[in-house]
Amino acid sequence: MATTNYNPEFDYLDPTLSEEPETAYEINRDLNLAHRIIEETAANLFLTGKAGTGKTTFLRHLRNSSPKRMIVLAPTGVAAINAEGATIHSFFQLPFSPFIPGKGFLEKDGRRYSFSKDKRRIIASLDLLVIDEISMVRPDTLDAIDSVLRRYRNPALPFGGVQLLLIGDLRQLAPVLRDNEREMLSPYYASEYFFESMALRQSGFVTIELSTVYRQSDRNFIDILNAVRDGNVTPQILDKLNSRYIPNFMPQDSQGFIRLTTHNRMADDINYRRLAALPSEEMQYSAVVNGNFPEFSYPADSLLRLKVGAQVMFVKNDSGSDRRYYNGMLGEVTAMTEDKVIVRPADGSAPITVCYAEWENTKYVINEESKEIELVREGTFSQLPLRLAWAITIHKSQGLTFDRAIIDAGYSFAPGQTYVALSRCRSLEGLVLGQRIPPSAVITDYTVNSFIEASSCTRPDADTIDNMRAEYTRHSLAELFDFRSIRVAFEDYHRALKEYVFPLFPEHYPAFQEVSEIMAREIDQVGAKFIVLYASVPILPDALDSHPEFLEKVMNGCRYFLSHLKRVMEVTDGVNVKLDNTAYVNRLNNAYEAVSFQLKVKYHVLSRMAEIPFSPGEYLNAKAEGVLKATDGKINNVVKKNTPRRANAPKADKEDSSQNKEKSAKKPKGYSKRISFNMFNEGKSIEEIALERGLAETTIAGHLAEFAASGELDITSVVSPISLRLIEDAFGSTSSPGEVKDMLSGKVKGYEISLYYYAVVRSKPASD
Repeated sequence: MATTNYNPEFDYLDPTLSEEPETAYEINRDLNLAHRIIEETAANLFLTGKAGTGKTTFLRHLRNSSPKRMIVLAPTGVAAINAEGATIHSFFQLPFSPFIPGKGFLEKDGRRYSFSKDKRRIIASLDLLVIDEISMVRPDTLDAIDSVLRRYRNPALPFGGVQLLLIGDLRQLAPVLRDNEREMLSPYYASEYFFESMALRQSGFVTIELSTVYRQSDRNFIDILNAVRDGNVTPQILDKLNSRYIPNFMPQDSQGFIRLTTHNRMADDINYRRLAALPSEEMQYSAVVNGNFPEFSYPADSLLRLKVGAQVMFVKNDSGSDRRYYNGMLGEVTAMTEDKVIVRPADGSAPITVCYAEWENTKYVINEESKEIELVREGTFSQLPLRLAWAITIHKSQGLTFDRAIIDAGYSFAPGQTYVALSRCRSLEGLVLGQRIPPSAVITDYTVNSFIEASSCTRPDADTIDNMRAEYTRHSLAELFDFRSIRVAFEDYHRALKEYVFPLFPEHYPAFQEVSEIMAREIDQVGAKFIVLYASVPILPDALDSHPEFLEKVMNGCRYFLSHLKRVMEVTDGVNVKLDNTAYVNRLNNAYEAVSFQLKVKYHVLSRMAEIPFSPGEYLNAKAEGVLKATDGKINNVVKKNTPRRANAPKADKEDSSQNKEKSAKKPKGYSKRISFNMFNEGKSIEEIALERGLAETTIAGHLAEFAASGELDITSVVSPISLRLIEDAFGSTSSPGEVKDMLSGKVKGYEISLYYYAVVRSKPASD
C-alpha cells in the first residue's frame, strides 16, 4: 500500500498535501463558506460533494468547534456509529413504516411521542440537527422529523425552528424503498429523495458542493470519475476504464488487492473459499456485547473466522496514541492467539498486534452540570477490528480508500454503484477490472441530475452569505421581543380559569384581569413596536459592536419587559386551588405548564440580554439555558381534592369508569372541544380521537376548527399541503361544503374539508 500523509482525524489522503491537513481546511473556500453558513446564519445547508472531498472532515471539525447545541444522526446503525451519533429512528422514536403527510404513520405506535423528560429537553434546547448520509433518507422521514420538532418546539415553523445540516452525496447511496412503500408515497412525493420533503421545501435550504478532491491526485482519473458520477460516459471514457480489464487476474496476497463486488453473496463466497483454501488451522473470535447494542448496528462480524495467511482489513481507526492502523487498511494475518492476532500491513510497515477493540452504542442526554448536550454510552460491542478482505461489497466499501482494488461492477443494479466502486481507488493504475464495464452499468438517476443542476445555479456567494447573516441577527432580535406565543398560552390559561376556577374562587379574578391588560397593552403591543424599531433593519453580527447606543437600547428594552413579565409570572403562579374533577385538573395544569414554561424561558433570556450586549450567539445560549431551567422539575398548580367515596356506593367497573369519565360531572361550555384539542396535542390523529371518543371524524374536525380559527392550532398540522391547496381552490368557486365534498370526493378526507370550512370559511367577517 502506498505511503501517504494520513491523519485519522481527517479524510485528506493526498500525498501532495502538507503534513497538517488542517491547512487544507483553512484554505478551502467551499468548506469555509459552509462553516460560515452554519455558524453565522440560521439557514439550512445541504453539504455535498464527490467522494473524498472532505465532508466527514467538515463534520468532525464542526463538532469540535461549533458553539451551537447540536446532535448528529444517520439513517443506519453503522452510519450512526461512524458519525459518532445516533440513528434517526431511535432518537425520534419513529416507526419504519411510511409517514403519510396529513395522516401520520401507517404503523400505529403509541410510544412514538412518549419522550422522556431528557429527550424533550434536548429537542427544546437544540440549535442544529445534523443528518449524515442524507442521500439514504426518504422525504417522508424528514417530514416525520418535522412533525416531532414542531410538537416539542415552535409549531408554526418548519422543523420547529431548528437549523439543519444535511451531509451526503446523491450520486452514491440512494434510499431503500420497497414497491408497496413507493406506491403509498408516490401521491405525495415526486421521488424518493430527501429534497422532496414538504417541510424542507417550506423552510428552504442552500447547497454547497465541495469540489476539491483529496482522495485522488491524478487529474486524468478524476475526470473519468466525474464523467461516471454525472452520467456523461462517452465511448472514449469507457475505453480508458476498460483498458484496466485483465481477464482471470489473480494477484498474490502480498500485493494487497481487494475485490469489490455488487452483492453480499459474491463477496462472502470469495472470502470463505479463499479462507478454506489456506492450510493453516482456523480460529474463531466471538464478539462480546454488553448493554444495549442492537444486532443490526454491529460494526464488525459477531463471529470472526481467521487463519494464518488470511487477507484482512481493519474496520476501525486505532484509538491509541501511535495510530498504527485505520479503517480500510489491508494486511495479512501472520500469527494468532486466543485473544490477539498479528497482522503484517500490506504497505510493508511493522507488524501490528491486534487486540479486541470496543465500539459504543450511544444516546444523547443533557449533562446536568454543564447543561450541554452530550453522548453517553448505552452499550458496547467488543471484537477484533478486522474482517476477511479478499472481497467486500461496494456498499460496505463506502467511505474507504484503497491503493489496489479489483472492481466487479458489471452487474451494478443501482444508481451510483459503479461510481462508488471506482472512487474507492486512489489511482487508475491501482485499479483492475474483473469484468468489462458496459454502458448499462453506469446508472444515473435523472431526478438527481435535475436537482443538482438546479442547486448549482443557486450556490450562495459572499454577498448572499452576508445577507443571510444580517437576516439571522434581525430574526434573533425579532424573536427576543416577540411575545405572541406567550400571549396565546396565557389567554388559553385565562380561559381555563374562567371556566373552572373563577366561579368557585372569584378572589383570583381581579388580578388576572389586571395582568391580562398588561399582557395585551404593555407586553405584546409594545413588543411589536420594538420589533419594528430594532429588528426591521438587518445588521451584520460583527457590526453590532460598533453600535453601542443601539445595544444599550436593546438592553433597556429587555429591562422594561422584565418588570412587566415579573408581575404576570407572580399572578400566574399564584393560583393554588383544589378541584374535585380530574379532567378539570388536567386541563388547568396543562394550560398552566404551557404558559409557565414560556414565561420562564423568556424571563431568563431577557435577564441575560439585559446584562450583556446582544448578539445572535449570546441569544442562542441564553435561550438554551432558559429552556433547561424551565424544564427542571414537574409543574402542578392545581390539585385534585381527596373526596371519600360513600361507604355503600358500588365499585365501578374499571372499563365502564374510563368510558364514562367525561360524564362524571356537568361539563362547562366548550369542554368537549378542549378534550379533543388536548388529545390532538398529545399526538393522536383525528381518526384515533374519533374512535376513542365515539364521535364522528367531522365532529372532531369541528372541535379543532375553533382552535384553528383562534390561532391556537396551525391548520397545516392537520390538513396536508396538497389537500389544503385543493380545498382552497374548491372553496374559491363555492361556499358550500357539500359541493366541495362532491368536487373532491376521493381526493381529500371529509374531515379536512370540514376543518377548513369551520376554521376559515365560516370564521371570515361578513364583509369578506
